[in-house]
Amino acid sequence: MNKVGIIIIISSLLILGGGAYFFTKPEKLVEIPQKEADSYEYFWGNGCPHCAVVAEFFNSSDKDEKVKLVKYEVWYDKNNAKIMEDRYNKCDPKPQGQMSVPFMVTPDGKCLVGDAPIIELFKNL
Repeated sequence: MNKVGIIIIISSLLILGGGAYFFTKPEKLVEIPQKEADSYEYFWGNGCPHCAVVAEFFNSSDKDEKVKLVKYEVWYDKNNAKIMEDRYNKCDPKPQGQMSVPFMVTPDGKCLVGDAPIIELFKNL
């Protein structure tokens, strides 16, 4: 076998080995913070049309400023998505349908999905 063939084989093995290493690294563990007892947690997605309706309501009202509201963007932040998954799995009863945004957890642990229930909750605060 000539030198070029050996170099190609060694290079291929290095590339495959490096790719296997980088693509099989375990994901970093996300530390899920405890929910603060007196906070409302609001999970939303950047580009979500229903979340935009909730954001418009928050912008036109001061209701969200009267409570402790923690907002998590979940479409582009994997850590926040894991927090949302944790909170959703603790909902009892589970909201109808599947886990989606907008999603809110109230201080008493009630879970809401969708723009209308979240807006209605804040209108009645």
